[in-house]
Amino acid sequence: MDMWKLAKPYYEKGRPMDIDHIEWMMKDAMFVCKEEKLDDSLLLPLVILHDVGYGVGKHVYLEKESKKDHMVAGAKIAEGILNKLKYPKDKAKKIVDYISVHDNWIYGEDEIYRKDLVLGTFNDLDFMWLAVPKGFVAIKKILNKTDKELIDHIKNDSKLVRRPFATKTTKKLYEKYMRNLK
Repeated sequence: MDMWKLAKPYYEKGRPMDIDHIEWMMKDAMFVCKEEKLDDSLLLPLVILHDVGYGVGKHVYLEKESKKDHMVAGAKIAEGILNKLKYPKDKAKKIVDYISVHDNWIYGEDEIYRKDLVLGTFNDLDFMWLAVPKGFVAIKKILNKTDKELIDHIKNDSKLVRRPFATKTTKKLYEKYMRNLK
């Protein structure tokens, strides 16, 4: 996929876990698009490009300024990649907008995920990374938690109340990943 080839160098300069994160997320996003009949021409580019901004500058996991910095940088990089690919302008604009706000949950902005099915589904998938094997290991190391502590952290995450799952498919996937963790 040309988009992934253009994005991957940014991930290679970014956080160590991000290539695994994006490759896992692409597979599950394609599955969810098929099951839920979602527009994959919006969700897949969002998945592929959402964290390219971590490839520039210094970033600290879950630090609010780092989140903002990577969203701003990521939106600019994504716009360049989408333009290079001659992506339809209306869709490119929407994807860039999504990237510029995709982690705004850290600022307490939850309504944007409930109002937009694509952004809500993306948020579900991004959150689920905590519960998939490679994501679990990476986040456990970053947060310096035991297996039990991280499982409790995931189960008690405010996302589950503040931004309930956008689709039945993402909820089922999350439940499957959580069962597998145990």
